[in-house]
Amino acid sequence: MSKILKTLCIAVVGVLAAASSQAQDAIRVAGPHPTALTTITARVAQELGFFEKENLVVDMLWTQGGSDVLQAVISGSVDIGIETGLGGVLSAIEKGAPIEVISSQMTGAGEFYWYVKADSDIQSFADLQDGETVSFSRPGASSETILNALLAQSGAKATPVSSGSPPETLTQVMSGQIDVGWGAPPAYPEIKDGRLRIIGRGNDATVLAGQTTRVNVANAAYLEANKDTVRRFLRAMNATLDALYTDPEVLAKAAEFVKLDVADARSVLTDFVPREAFTMNKLGDLEGSMQQAVENKQLSAPLSAEAQEKINKNIADLAP
Repeated sequence: MSKILKTLCIAVVGVLAAASSQAQDAIRVAGPHPTALTTITARVAQELGFFEKENLVVDMLWTQGGSDVLQAVISGSVDIGIETGLGGVLSAIEKGAPIEVISSQMTGAGEFYWYVKADSDIQSFADLQDGETVSFSRPGASSETILNALLAQSGAKATPVSSGSPPETLTQVMSGQIDVGWGAPPAYPEIKDGRLRIIGRGNDATVLAGQTTRVNVANAAYLEANKDTVRRFLRAMNATLDALYTDPEVLAKAAEFVKLDVADARSVLTDFVPREAFTMNKLGDLEGSMQQAVENKQLSAPLSAEAQEKINKNIADLAP
């Protein structure tokens, strides 16, 4: 009798283990360079087990952001794209690309700043002249949207150029390849020691104060077939954000990932991006975003009421 019971126990354990394994859903995710505290949520979620708690196995593809993320999602190379500029997403939707907005990621523009070498004559965006270059990361990225708003507000005629990730941009500024580079907090050591100087911040663009600038997206076919999986993914991302602001151990680990002192990491969150900036369940000022996308030639006209309703419905239905 005991042998039979032992056999049954072993069988039950095997069934439970198999069920547990089957419950882990694999997701392929593309995101921008995890080199700044404001774009590191997915890496923290992956490294510290937040995805695992939602029975997810996430395969991350790190890119230079913007169009790279969108192309990976549209082509089906990945299932979800994170932290990409809303303007580029709206443009893809207008063109009929198989992509859906699944949540907001960043509202406002406090995370970005623009800088020059200390000996530059440029003191602000208003000083930029024809022929001078000012950078953003990649076409369709939120840094492009914010830069266009800053240029329009200041009336500057400088030429926007794509410079890639923050480290790549820094190299181009220091070597004189571009006049103005973009960065994300915290400030570079070169700014602290006086070799570089900040000439503008994203929040200087008043039109963007309440606008969502970055969103998370999914391949349309994937979302249709895997809504619960997407919902769990977003729940893990949101829980990670909560932990960054409330759990000192999580913040310390995130600081380690981006090679920051914990004090500097904490100042990024308190001085640049309050927790409310990462509200995921609401898209801020979609009408304003569409108007700006039209002005930036990312849209030919605002999206239809039906398309707008679909975006808002997805976010509400999938809200973590």
